[in-house]
Amino acid sequence: MSAKNVSPGKSHGKVVRVIYGFTLILLLAAICTGGFFGMRWAWRKLFPPSPLVMTPVLALQELKAESLYFNAPARPWLMQLRPDLITEEDRNEFSKRSVALNQSVQDTKLFRQMDRQYRFDKILLLDDPSQYSRLLDHLLDTKDFKLVYLDHWALVFERNASSEWKSDDAKSLHGKLKKLRKSERATAFAQVARRMLALHQYAPAKQWLDEAVQLDDDSVDVLCGLADYNLYLGKWNEALAYVDKALQEKPDCIPALAAKLQAMRATRYFVDAFKISQRLNALLPENPVRLWQHAETAREAREYQAQIDALHRLIALADEEGRRVGLYEFYLGEAYAHGALENGEYADDALKHLRNAVSDPLLSDAHRKFAEERIAAILERTSLP
Repeated sequence: MSAKNVSPGKSHGKVVRVIYGFTLILLLAAICTGGFFGMRWAWRKLFPPSPLVMTPVLALQELKAESLYFNAPARPWLMQLRPDLITEEDRNEFSKRSVALNQSVQDTKLFRQMDRQYRFDKILLLDDPSQYSRLLDHLLDTKDFKLVYLDHWALVFERNASSEWKSDDAKSLHGKLKKLRKSERATAFAQVARRMLALHQYAPAKQWLDEAVQLDDDSVDVLCGLADYNLYLGKWNEALAYVDKALQEKPDCIPALAAKLQAMRATRYFVDAFKISQRLNALLPENPVRLWQHAETAREAREYQAQIDALHRLIALADEEGRRVGLYEFYLGEAYAHGALENGEYADDALKHLRNAVSDPLLSDAHRKFAEERIAAILERTSLP
């Protein structure tokens, strides 16, 4: 049939039917999509996640302590579930004691000063192990505190404990979690594995991870656990593959970003590491551990102004509690010294903070020697007094 013989009305009707059919398909797709998400919403309302997974109830319900040390993420949970374990000063997150508790996970000398003052009998560490890794390594090295408890939320250490937690002790935890849904068990098992990795117990960690993978291999927590495992093995590419998959599911996943930051620094992609560190800053503002890590990452990326800003804030936080900050002053002086290569006005600030550093009797001999050499070099090249 030629174009001349096609009726305009018939042609218009055909177009209308096509548009109508296409619209109907879109409408059905929207209904199905809405139904899917509606079902997911209804499922969450009818069957919310178990408190055994979503809260540290298992760790806190039987915790006993006369003088308890805890990290910042533990405070709200203690106030909610075990207020009997904390002091009145602990309830105020801005008190000198609270600020010191927050900062001492990064500063082992401060932890020891607090321990001498308060004589802690138990140490409670909750949430992401990467946020208290320095203190954890110190506890493992010194051995006056022994690990006595581990679960998917917590590590608990006890002073002079008669016995120490072993990986076989986790079997009882496995039994407590066995009635949970598969996805919840996968999350819990992966978190147990991450804490075992932080304790350098690689073989049992892998066993828990393997079981988590069988339960839910797409879980963000499982992917982060696999990333951490490969980081500990030094398999950077494999770790990054798991990290990127986790970030596709949850772009603001802090453990995944922390793992990616570690991999980028280890492989000397310092500029990329700095960008990741900036993302973490937005998620963890005013966290002293994060500020220190950001200062280190900025120094490696030669982002000296960012390093200077982070160190100034760390010093301000420390000054609020009257604590010595020689190490912070040393790195701040170094940052200004590097900046002076491009801006001569920084030389005065470099001298000021390096001199503050060497006046701190707690500064290590190696840092003191380097600071004194740097001061001498600046004085030789400038007319500063």
